Amino acid sequence: MTDPGWTHAAFAKPSDAQDALERLAEAGVAASEIEVRSSIPLGHEVCPVGPQVHSRVPLMAVLGGLMGGTIAILLVTLTSRAYPLPTGGMPIVPLPTAGVITFEGLALGAILCTVATVFFECRLPRLDVPAGPFDRMLADGSIVIAVRSDRVPSQWAAKATATAPTESQ
Repeated sequence: MTDPGWTHAAFAKPSDAQDALERLAEAGVAASEIEVRSSIPLGHEVCPVGPQVHSRVPLMAVLGGLMGGTIAILLVTLTSRAYPLPTGGMPIVPLPTAGVITFEGLALGAILCTVATVFFECRLPRLDVPAGPFDRMLADGSIVIAVRSDRVPSQWAAKATATAPTESQ
């Protein structure tokens, strides 16, 4: 079976893009064969019909925070015990100062893990993929829908401002 290639369509309004996605769903195109791109946040206004999109970002943020906090507390504890200074009867690892470092490590771990997860889920950076035919329209605020299927209906992009098929690679 040959690769069907991508068909791109640019839409000016989110409602037009959602209509196109509904037509694709009616034609039996799977949500995994559709890619929606936009330079503006769409929220849940425009999404392929079918299985709900789920993200691992919340889970990975919590795991990253736990990992960062653990590393930070180990750093404070092991460093303080490796170089014990005379503290005049106070604990070598005081909780107030260790708590500040632990909190900062927790925050840093959560932030770094969240950013890495977002990049992974968005498949960024995509250095091996050539620029799409409508990347200029994306920069101007259009919503671009790309479909990779041989079941694309003929009138799915009736409200599009521009359409273009691309060859399979």
